[in-house]
Amino acid sequence: MPFGEIMSDREGTDRSTGAALGSWAPRGRRRVVYNSDPSNTTRHLSDGRATPEELRQVVRNYAGAQAIDTVVQEVWSQGWSHFWRGETCEFDARPHHRRLVPMMDDGVMPIEVYADECHRRGIELIAGFRMNDRHGHNADWFERLRRDKPEWILEGYDPSSKRTTDPRSYELGCALDYAVDEVRDWIFSIMEEVAHRFDVDGLEFNFTRLPACFARGEAARSHAIMTGFVRRVRAMLDAAGRRRGRRLLLGVRVLQHLNGCLRMGLDVPVWIADRLIDYVAPGDIGFTDPNARFEEFVRLARAAECYVYPQVQEWLGYDYRDLTQTPDHYCAAVRNFYGAGADGFSTQNCFDVSWYPMLQVLRDPQRIARHDRRYAFYPLWGPNPRRQAGYEGDFPYRAEEIVLSRNAPGARGEFRFRVCERLTGDAGGDGPASGATVVCRPAIVPGDRIEIDVNGDRVPPEEIRYEWPEDAGRLPECRFGLRSPPAVYGDNRLGVTLVESADGARADVALREVEVIVKAGC
Repeated sequence: MPFGEIMSDREGTDRSTGAALGSWAPRGRRRVVYNSDPSNTTRHLSDGRATPEELRQVVRNYAGAQAIDTVVQEVWSQGWSHFWRGETCEFDARPHHRRLVPMMDDGVMPIEVYADECHRRGIELIAGFRMNDRHGHNADWFERLRRDKPEWILEGYDPSSKRTTDPRSYELGCALDYAVDEVRDWIFSIMEEVAHRFDVDGLEFNFTRLPACFARGEAARSHAIMTGFVRRVRAMLDAAGRRRGRRLLLGVRVLQHLNGCLRMGLDVPVWIADRLIDYVAPGDIGFTDPNARFEEFVRLARAAECYVYPQVQEWLGYDYRDLTQTPDHYCAAVRNFYGAGADGFSTQNCFDVSWYPMLQVLRDPQRIARHDRRYAFYPLWGPNPRRQAGYEGDFPYRAEEIVLSRNAPGARGEFRFRVCERLTGDAGGDGPASGATVVCRPAIVPGDRIEIDVNGDRVPPEEIRYEWPEDAGRLPECRFGLRSPPAVYGDNRLGVTLVESADGARADVALREVEVIVKAGC
């Protein structure tokens, strides 16, 4: 369906926002914002003495993809600078980052090389700041803070990575408290130095690595503090931009739920409405979520000339880290982004260069429509997200799931799944798709009898194919075809009713995995 075609309410209007899914065309020329984390590049540089030519080759690889419009190179995290050295903070002490020290000793800052080569290749370079990265690598610095400025340390938050963290970080702390004036002043001075000293095209605040900047119980009342900081940085960038003769961008990488942002002290609606930021990149803190409702950001952003670039990441979920996304997965997720009105997408933790050619497909909604799509609706953080260091109940995350008690025969549950497709066989508009296949994995046992419906329309039992695994530890699969109707463009509801329970079965019937497979040109 063409992006300019407005759909009926049944075909996908999100009633919470009034946004007609699929009605907005992407704006501007920027489609792909590529995020490079602090260690993505340095791990692949020469030991001992990295060269400017190596850094230039990294940018040439980006340009060779012929798809990347903007590179966000993260240049500060955990109290350390990366890719430059100055008087405001220490340079990264990790061995793979020390490879850049001889270059800086020679008077060449790596970020200068990046900026020059990016601009030669027609790519924007944004300097990224991880606002409160909790990997817990810089324990030496936090040990000094604990002694000299203990009020700077945000208490009550553990490191996010048990595998790589310095064990001391659990006792010393690993995050900064933005309620402290001195903390904000210090971080502002670092941002000011980068914006004025180097020919970057702007700054990005990364709040998805990680979002906690205020004490628990205080964050939701701290909007004015962080908004004041964002406003201060915006004014600084405007001043630097006037001297440079162009506007310097300010982007934010935030949680994919507006309510979650607000609960963490990040008043994104005000940042957008007051035109403090130029783009927003909402996403999960670790995984790609094709089910996210990004139109709530789009509705605000389109009223204030702000762009929206939802995030794709390499993995499907915490319990699925051995399942890297395929091109079909990426196409499905980004198609849903465009369906919600996004202007493109951004990446995080997507560093395999063999993946770059796929970016050419993902930047173009029409090319996505000619590619197979696999929508994978898995629980990003499992059924109990509190166990993960990133969530712990601080902001809203709820996995879609159905749980039916065997003590309540006839009970029905629903699972929401978003598919921005018209599965009618109409080859016009956004490309041919005659239908799809739904694969779901309910925790049923032989002898159970269930009914399945889509948006209240019962799927005939003879059209459902069950595949029972030989491995007792795996769930059975139910497969059936899907067309429109009953499917609609946007949010759909898969209903499951437990009609009859097998003799002796005790465990609840749970459904937490749904996939929708669309073959291009079927």
